[in-house]
Amino acid sequence: MSIYRIGTNTTNENSMYHLTTREYMMDKVNNQISTGKKHRLPSESPVDVTQAMTFHSKMFKIEQLERNINDLTGERMLAESKMSSTIDMLQRARELAVQGSNGIYNEENRLAMSQEVDQLLRNLILEANSKYKGNYLFSGHQKYTKPFEVIEGAVKGADSAMITEVHYLGDSGKHLREIDFNEYASAVPAGSELFWAEQFEVRSKVNTADFRLEEDAAIMIDGVRIDFQSGDNIYAVMDKINKSDAAVNASVDITDGGLIIKSAHPHRIEMADIEGGKVLQNLGVIEEGFPFGPNNYSKDADVFGGSIFDVLIGLRDAMIQNNSEDIGGRYLGALDEAVNNITFHQAKTGALQNRLDYLSERLGDDKAVYTETMSKLEDVDMAKALTDLSALDFAHKAALSSLAKITKTSLMDFLR
Repeated sequence: MSIYRIGTNTTNENSMYHLTTREYMMDKVNNQISTGKKHRLPSESPVDVTQAMTFHSKMFKIEQLERNINDLTGERMLAESKMSSTIDMLQRARELAVQGSNGIYNEENRLAMSQEVDQLLRNLILEANSKYKGNYLFSGHQKYTKPFEVIEGAVKGADSAMITEVHYLGDSGKHLREIDFNEYASAVPAGSELFWAEQFEVRSKVNTADFRLEEDAAIMIDGVRIDFQSGDNIYAVMDKINKSDAAVNASVDITDGGLIIKSAHPHRIEMADIEGGKVLQNLGVIEEGFPFGPNNYSKDADVFGGSIFDVLIGLRDAMIQNNSEDIGGRYLGALDEAVNNITFHQAKTGALQNRLDYLSERLGDDKAVYTETMSKLEDVDMAKALTDLSALDFAHKAALSSLAKITKTSLMDFLR
């Protein structure tokens, strides 16, 4: 049986150990009260700290999603306003077209109408070149590129230079924002979709009867990749285009055997050969040596279907030239298509707002749940902490008093 010796040093060392431990605990509780947080270091509670970090990451993501939704809502509201004003201008142009096609109006009346149509055209271009937070609204991915370029020149019957062409310089992309975890949305269609009035069609003049691919190749139509295999003939090419997600229809002209690519709804078709292939170039759809870029259609191909600006330019010129047949025929019908197209996109962007409102509400609910959970993991129970601090303080003072009595010494104790 061993005997545990207790001496003056033992009492002092044990007392100092417990005093130091209690001071550490008092310091910890004091820090909890000061900061309002349970833990200073991850080592104090690795599980709670890890969970809290996970919730902090989710909260940061939710806050970013909320900013994205607010930004998308602002962009959507501006785009919807531009669509509404565009419809108003097109409706006014339609009223003028109806009047201009009426036989009761003479050449002078139509000339006066043409001046108003020209002003509507110029105002419409300003709307189409609108910006949101410094970026062009309707230029697709080319947010720093002015979407519509104006070219002026002489117009038969006019006494001054007027707008003769409006070129789209953007692409068919969209400004996407993340509105939910791995869910993206855009509120603004590309200008090549929104400001188009007629079905777009490209008719190649190259006879495709003997066409056959010698190697694998791929093309892009409106951002959709379409792959072909070696040995594919024109009908295999046509079938794969029609089965793709691109909003186009491909067919072969029974007269000259040329490939026809037509849009499924009014928009300018964007086409390109990719990865060094020459499928569309060899088929005479796009210009040889220009696999990418806007307006890269073959010079030999027939291209049909114009933008809203083309329609207004044509309507204005028909009024200047007193051509009531074109005013009431082609251009009146094209204006109706243009209004229907913009109304369709306006309905889509309006439906998006319902989704954004739902997501905003749901993210707010998630944020409240995560905040409450984080509070339980991180925030200190202030009442309990104050009670613990009082108990530790009382025990600490008692220990100090006890140690003072035990360790009382004087010079006489060493002279005995």
